[in-house]
Amino acid sequence: MDCDVCGKALGPNVPLHCATCARVALYPLRNEELLALLDREAQSRHVKAVIEGSDDSLPQQISLGGSTGGMLIDRHESTKNIEQRLVEAETAEVEERISLITEHVALLTEQINKTRLEHNARKAAIAQRRSDIASATHGLESRRAKELEKIQQNTKRMNYKWEKKHQETVEARGYLCKAAAKLAGLKQTRRKAKDGGTKDVYNIGPGSKLRIYDLRDLNNANFEQLTASLSAVAQLLVRISHYLSVRLPAEITLPHRDYPLPTIFHPSSSYLSREVPFPGSTPTQSSSASPDVSHTLEHQRPLPRPRTLFLDRPLIDLSTQDPPAYSLFLEGVSLLAYNVAWLCQTQGMQDEFSHWEDFCPIGRNLFKLLVQQENRSAFRWENSLGKDGAAITRGIPTRDTTSPQSRPGVVFGELSHGTAHSFLGAAENTIFLRGLRLSPVKITDNLKALLLAEQNSQEWEVLDQKEWHGMEDAMGEEPVLVGPKRRDTEELDDGKSVLSAATTAVPTLESQEATSHSRAKGVNGWTKLKSRAGDVSK
Repeated sequence: MDCDVCGKALGPNVPLHCATCARVALYPLRNEELLALLDREAQSRHVKAVIEGSDDSLPQQISLGGSTGGMLIDRHESTKNIEQRLVEAETAEVEERISLITEHVALLTEQINKTRLEHNARKAAIAQRRSDIASATHGLESRRAKELEKIQQNTKRMNYKWEKKHQETVEARGYLCKAAAKLAGLKQTRRKAKDGGTKDVYNIGPGSKLRIYDLRDLNNANFEQLTASLSAVAQLLVRISHYLSVRLPAEITLPHRDYPLPTIFHPSSSYLSREVPFPGSTPTQSSSASPDVSHTLEHQRPLPRPRTLFLDRPLIDLSTQDPPAYSLFLEGVSLLAYNVAWLCQTQGMQDEFSHWEDFCPIGRNLFKLLVQQENRSAFRWENSLGKDGAAITRGIPTRDTTSPQSRPGVVFGELSHGTAHSFLGAAENTIFLRGLRLSPVKITDNLKALLLAEQNSQEWEVLDQKEWHGMEDAMGEEPVLVGPKRRDTEELDDGKSVLSAATTAVPTLESQEATSHSRAKGVNGWTKLKSRAGDVSK
């Protein structure tokens, strides 16, 4: 076919020469597009009708393909297929749910069976335990009473053995202390006093020849005998404290290597476990001149200062020549007296040490503690074991309350620092130290005041009128030379003094009368004399 405009033949492979040729070539393509759109619309209406289930929206049959022919679709048949598929899908879903439920039911059934088995096992265990409890609690009160009685009997038996062993320990301590006092030569003797009566004197040492001086009589004591007696007392006190297992308030250091004489420490500096050199000696460490050693010593704590228990000269001379040594010695003897009083209080003596004079007689306190104390064997034991050895009543230490020197609750050797039984450091045992109302410092102060007053009074003596006239007559006849000047190391008798006067020219009668008038006006019968070691020579 040819184009009416250009006259060219029309065909699929012929190029287009005009608009009419192009329009004619597009008609088939437009027709196919229209058929496709109609078919699409028809299919969409069919699907909508099937989904909504309406029968009036479309005819029973739909032609697809137009004039070219197509296939006719029966809507009812399609709807039935879709419904069948929906039913099959729902059926599959239900079957799947049923299978899941079935599996879950099987799992729950298994868990129920397992739980039932556990429940039965627990029920059986509980029943067994109830049976065991019932059998165990059968006759519980009677068996409990028997067990309690058995434990109480064992406790009483142990307490009895403990008390008995402590009694034996106390008796052994008393025996050892008594033997130590006997071996140390601690004795009491009586001597005539200046007033015509008698007084008790306490001695110690080999043959009981060393006098234990009262602290108030130290001015008239021989310094060598005083040193020896203090050494003996210190040794006895340390031995007694060791036997009694007590720690004295003031630590005593006995003589040992490079330490020839005893000393004592203040309670605040006692038991520090430090080596202290002998007073007046040079420590061994200071002999090294190494700078390292010197640097080390500078950073060390100062060593405690021991108080001396010895004299190298009469006490009066020591007070004037070396006051620091004099103070240390008085502190030392005061601490020693305090140790003795403390030991007396903790070992059952009823004496109250409320005044400082009660601390001064060291010998008397030691003698009463170690020899005269009547409560040494005051334990009385209430028994005890029955025939079967089971029924035991606790042994109770009792004391003879009729004894004037007995103190309820404590006997000699009972309290100590070395045993848990009757421990001296316990709070309930502090009542036995209430009698010590004075500290060592107060004792030292009072002792210093007393000795100083005695020293001052010994320098003055009162001469009555007859003695003064006799002395004037003797001085009028010839000059009197009474003994040489007293030496520092010369021994002194008790209560005696020496008149030492060195005259270089014979006094005239006028000078004697002038002297007598001046004494009568200024001195009035009192004259100051030097201490003397013997009687005045006539």
